[in-house]
Amino acid sequence: MHPIQRQLWKTLVLFALLGKISSIEIISVFSDNPETNVNSDNKYANKPYFLETFKVVEPLAEFHECSFINILECLSFYPNASILLDLSSDLDVHLSLSQVSKDHMLIHLVFNNDLKYSNKWTYSIAPSKSSQMDAFFSLLRYFNWTEGIVFGNGLSYELKTETNKFSSTLKFIPVGSDTNIDELVEKIVFRLGATLYYILTDPLQSAYLQDSLKNADLLNSGTGIILDQKSGYNCEYEGALIITEKGHEFDSNTTEYLAKSIIDVISYLLDNISSESLNELVSLFDFYLPNNNSIKNEFSIVNIQNGERIVVGSIINSNVTVIKDLVFPGKTKNPPKSAKKVLKLSINDGTTNPGFAPSEGSQIRSMGSYIAADKINEGTNILSNFQVSLYSFDCGVTIFNESFAKACFTKDADELGLAHFTGFGSAVAIGTLHLLPKLNMSIPCIGSTNMDPSLQSSASFPMYVRTIASSTYGQLISLISIMGWKKASIIYENNGWSITAYKLIVEMSKLLGIELINPINLHAIPPGLNETTILQYADVFQAIIISQARLLILLCQYPTSNYAAEYLYDLGMRKGDLVIYAGASDTLNYFLTNDTNLYKRFAVGYSAVQILYPVWAGEVGEDTKNRIFTKYHKQPAGASCSYYDSVYLVGNALDYMINRGQNYSDPIKLMKAIRSTKFIGCTGAVSIDNGSNDRIFDEFLIQAMKSNQDGNPIVYDVGEIKPYSAQRLFIIEPITYADGTTNKSSDLRNANYECPFPNDKVKTFVKGRAVLFVICFAVSLTTVIITFLIWKQWWNIPIEALKEKHEISLQDTIVGLTIAVEFFQFAAMGPDASIISPFLFNISNAMSLNLGNIFKMRNGIFWIVVNAIYGGIFLWVVFCVVVLFRLDEKWGFIWIFRFLGSAEDFIMPILGNLCFIPFVSICLDIFVCDHSIGENFTDSFLAFDCFYFCWKDEHLYYAIFSFIALIAYEPLAVFCRPL
Repeated sequence: MHPIQRQLWKTLVLFALLGKISSIEIISVFSDNPETNVNSDNKYANKPYFLETFKVVEPLAEFHECSFINILECLSFYPNASILLDLSSDLDVHLSLSQVSKDHMLIHLVFNNDLKYSNKWTYSIAPSKSSQMDAFFSLLRYFNWTEGIVFGNGLSYELKTETNKFSSTLKFIPVGSDTNIDELVEKIVFRLGATLYYILTDPLQSAYLQDSLKNADLLNSGTGIILDQKSGYNCEYEGALIITEKGHEFDSNTTEYLAKSIIDVISYLLDNISSESLNELVSLFDFYLPNNNSIKNEFSIVNIQNGERIVVGSIINSNVTVIKDLVFPGKTKNPPKSAKKVLKLSINDGTTNPGFAPSEGSQIRSMGSYIAADKINEGTNILSNFQVSLYSFDCGVTIFNESFAKACFTKDADELGLAHFTGFGSAVAIGTLHLLPKLNMSIPCIGSTNMDPSLQSSASFPMYVRTIASSTYGQLISLISIMGWKKASIIYENNGWSITAYKLIVEMSKLLGIELINPINLHAIPPGLNETTILQYADVFQAIIISQARLLILLCQYPTSNYAAEYLYDLGMRKGDLVIYAGASDTLNYFLTNDTNLYKRFAVGYSAVQILYPVWAGEVGEDTKNRIFTKYHKQPAGASCSYYDSVYLVGNALDYMINRGQNYSDPIKLMKAIRSTKFIGCTGAVSIDNGSNDRIFDEFLIQAMKSNQDGNPIVYDVGEIKPYSAQRLFIIEPITYADGTTNKSSDLRNANYECPFPNDKVKTFVKGRAVLFVICFAVSLTTVIITFLIWKQWWNIPIEALKEKHEISLQDTIVGLTIAVEFFQFAAMGPDASIISPFLFNISNAMSLNLGNIFKMRNGIFWIVVNAIYGGIFLWVVFCVVVLFRLDEKWGFIWIFRFLGSAEDFIMPILGNLCFIPFVSICLDIFVCDHSIGENFTDSFLAFDCFYFCWKDEHLYYAIFSFIALIAYEPLAVFCRPL
């Protein structure tokens, strides 16, 4: 049953019980133009439906249809009619019927009270527009909503006037029947950046508006929407508020509203009329419609909750009363604030490195992003009607872990916003760009510090651009060549950007003739080291010192770069020992970030060089730098400039799209706008290269570190590199080196450098000494056992005395020399003879190859001796194989075996007897690791070369080879060495 019929039959039953059923004749007057009739629901905007609807009230009243142009004929035809029901919205019709009602003394009922009728016979059964507007503005005052957009009838001058009077930040947009709603939303609403929408239009236009706002994603959490009676007929949007006349809270269209209004009037009349006296009828209307011949100003507040209309309050005489909990778009409970529309952006600037130590570097660099957002929100240059917000993600700094990142982005997927600023490390950026499509997240991504060359490809990464140069590494190695460096050591972190930089530098250094002289297996360290974990890679840093190269190419990010410099200081490096060329563009700035260990970083980093894209350029750069220092009270990092430009790149693209009415929520369109954006930023002119993801840079800045007049460290501009210029290097101020001059230091440090650590760190290593004693005991025991077995088998025979003279042979000469050498070898094994005879001391140690007592075996001299001993032992093994298997007899036709057979009688006594003590002694020297700078075996160092740490890397190989050499040499050599 139709709702009107249901209410009608309730009224009929009540009147039947009271015995008050009567009949009133009403003439329904229509305009000849259907478009000017008050029923504006286009679906039902026709007179027959109206008449069909009114038939349901015919038991209470008799309706007669009449066209306006035939009104006089209708009056003569229906002489008992007492009411004219004016269903036109035409002003001329209103005025004419008002005059007719006055002339014929008929009640004139209208649904439009835009005019102040002077005729006492004319009554409006709809609230006046002024009362409706008053109710509307009362609700706005209740929520303190002073901003937003009012969508109103284009001819409603009063609404526009009252809107402007209520608040200067409240925008009125006229909406007519010919208005293109989608174009209106796209070109105007988007640009205004409103979060609060007030729809006071015809039902059809309201429906279009709601759909368009919803499709444009403008009705979401943090927004609000209010509709009036007609605009809210078919509203089903969650959280919408509708202001209705009291009693009309559930009307679904204009026809239902009109019919119900008429039923209410007729019900009132039939309930109170005692006769059909016209005077009584007038007095009844005067009581029913007391406010300037219009209905009482009582309104209800309806809230759409879970798809249902809930009456949550009322507005009576401008007083707002809320009796139930409210729900707003996004199913939020709290009213949205009257503020500019927020454009959500997101940034991955946390500290977490899954599986590794946290890193604070990203947060320091990203300060520029928040300064850019603050500046945009001042509304002085771009996006004046909007607010920009940055949501911080913590999905990895330099280490990308897909499962971790997936959980991180999925958890707060709604906060990604319109664009995302990727994590600090290139590996994180690349991983994120591969991950987001898997999660069905399409969003423009902007890199501020990602320098990996693979990110250059717009084909591989179409939703990515970067505001940093793709690489300064090529410029770095070119500068090294230009400055005349030919030897260098290098160290890099084993992660994305550093690996890329390392490979490029290694390749270019070969082409430019630059030798990287520290061992290749000691070039890398893991990312994310701290002051404790970096100690586990002492060999890498000791190799830098051992190499003697003054130039160090440091490919580490903060804070690892700081820890590396401090550790090199702890290992003995001082001012002038190193000249660092840093791969990260802000390494020197971070050297100066805090006072803790600053003296160490300054000493090691004096005259260090970094290459970076221009930062703090022009007025924008200086302003940004000052803002960062003012807000954070920290020295700003150069990378903050790039982060600033990234946010402004997106901001300018959004501003461009909004001012042209483009849909900025479309990620593809926004990405296109970002690629086309040009502006002056913190790093100068910012634009993206056509056909790639790279920022266009025409020059790079060279900076170095020195002390100022007060002796404090500073970073200063040295010059510029212009890749596309005929003269690539432009000097601003020459580099000042440790000696105070601008003359380049030598490639190598002093070759007599003692040890790669301070002497005060050295201590006796008891465990290492115990290992040495065990090895010496094993060698001695083996020697004794083998000697006993040989004596028992071969030496236990009587010696024949010479009975006649013989000519002294070559073998006799060799034996004589051997006895003389053995004398000095035995002397070297005794007490220190240097006091008695320096000559005897030196010749004894020389015969034993105990060269460490003669001179310092540094810088590879010891290893020359060791390798020579290994060669002698190899030769001994070869002779033993030839003798034992008589190869000189079996294969005598081969000259090499003939030579070995003839030489064995002369050479084997020398190798097995004369060289016995030197060979065994030198092989045992490899195990002399009885001093250390730590508690672990790998912290002990070789006594004969403190640049080599024991039981790892090369020393471990030498120890194994020495053990094998002793086993191969000693058993058979004992045969030639009776003592």
